[in-house]
Amino acid sequence: MPKIVASLLVAAIGLVVVGCGSQPVAPAPAPKPVTAVPTSGPLLLIRLRMISPQSGWAVAAPGGKGLGHLVRTSDGGAHWEAIGLPAGLNTPKIDAVDFHDALQAWVLLVLGAERTASRELAVVASTADGGRHWSTTPKFSIDGYGSGIQFIDAGHGWVFATPGAGGVIGGGDTTLYRTADGGQHWQAIKPPSEVRGDPAVFAGLPEACPMGGPIGQPVFTDPQTGWLGAFCRRPFFYVTHDGGYSWSRQNVPAFPGAPPSSADLPNVQYYVDSIQRLSATDMVAFFHRGIATGANALQEAAIYLTHDGGNSWTAMRLPYAELAANFVDSMHGWMIAAGPGGNTEQRSLFSTVDGGREWRLADGPRDYFGAELNFVDTTTGFIASGPVLGQPAPLLRTTDGGATWVPIAGTIQ
Repeated sequence: MPKIVASLLVAAIGLVVVGCGSQPVAPAPAPKPVTAVPTSGPLLLIRLRMISPQSGWAVAAPGGKGLGHLVRTSDGGAHWEAIGLPAGLNTPKIDAVDFHDALQAWVLLVLGAERTASRELAVVASTADGGRHWSTTPKFSIDGYGSGIQFIDAGHGWVFATPGAGGVIGGGDTTLYRTADGGQHWQAIKPPSEVRGDPAVFAGLPEACPMGGPIGQPVFTDPQTGWLGAFCRRPFFYVTHDGGYSWSRQNVPAFPGAPPSSADLPNVQYYVDSIQRLSATDMVAFFHRGIATGANALQEAAIYLTHDGGNSWTAMRLPYAELAANFVDSMHGWMIAAGPGGNTEQRSLFSTVDGGREWRLADGPRDYFGAELNFVDTTTGFIASGPVLGQPAPLLRTTDGGATWVPIAGTIQ
């Protein structure tokens, strides 16, 4: 999905040269990985973020099992370099990542030896030189499970935490942690019902819908403006203009198409996902509608597009239910979609060149398409799919806009 390319971190994160008379101080050697990265077995990539046809980041699970490891490629995915994490951390586990460009990344690391069933102790590690050197924030506590991280620039960032498995107070909360000083301090923001009189917590997140689901991870377009969605009996789409402290319901058109029947209406749910920033003023979000009970999927989908920063939105119905989507600009996008009736066994790749008004079949049906869909321009794209029939699938690459795909048997070096 496209991210905002932020300014480089302060020079202290990278190579530092300070004056001591006329003799410069040599830079410290690059840290080694905290844990060894196994290199045998199939390579399963998740959280893929290709920056260009050649360079990109991912989290790799060699053999498709175990803890993920940060990796980076500079040859289009044929080889992946294992990136060492900051030294001295106590059994770190990667919970979330935010890759900005070929060199700059933020990683949410949970300190496994210091976590509980419902609360995590974490740090945010950042690099501006491809992982050769790292800067880390002070340790901070997270209620629940840290599932997302986003930084707009070196100072402004957010960590999003969803309900964890623990039963203690706070473990079942949804919390947004905001920093304006690069992670030196964090402000916890929760729905009012989950504040419980704690003066250190700001009551600002919207409440989840009854009989719905937890709110989704926000997507910010600048230090003040962001959007989020959730499962709900109505389209649940909220916007903030103060960095996440307060949220208001976004005024969007009705879901396009015929309304649900009176028989289905009591069980209809809406869901918003794939919120993406395309430019300073262009945003796209995918809305789903359907009966989300039992084995049923959200059968209908629509694209919502704005060209004025969210002041007005255009809704366009999609031919099939979207499973994954990726745009490279306001006109060119791709989606992996289900077949009629939400049939996920008939996955196909569709593309648009007019901002989502019309979609054409690019390839499929196939059984290997997964959620890790990542185009870097109008012709070159990648798919890192999950295992199929017990066999981890390779990284797939296209150079003709998705019409044909070539497997890449990537290795860690």
